[in-house]
Amino acid sequence: MKNRKASNEIEEIARQNLVTLAEAMLDGDLSFFEGAIEVLTLKEKVGGVVDRDPDFDAFLVIRSETDHLPLKSQHSLWSSESLKHLEPEYLSAEEWAKSFAPQACKNLINRFKLLSE
Repeated sequence: MKNRKASNEIEEIARQNLVTLAEAMLDGDLSFFEGAIEVLTLKEKVGGVVDRDPDFDAFLVIRSETDHLPLKSQHSLWSSESLKHLEPEYLSAEEWAKSFAPQACKNLINRFKLLSE
């Protein structure tokens, strides 16, 4: 997958944010579950990405399989009992994502960090 340089400042910032996001997931500062939505939001902003890009598709799969789970920003809308009941599912989803998402993060960093420098 050959990528082009950013064509404007918005793309450049999106690419930098994508790299920072991928690094945070690799460092364990952000879950793959939470990061998936942000990655998918940035996909449209980085420019030059095809529809079926495997690195972005990894996060599409995560989101698709976990879209029934509330994000941290939505926890205040849920009862603590419900969130406690979902905790095993959160843990299981994160372990499952760890089996393939780190490589997608590394690929995104390699692709977009070099283009941003």
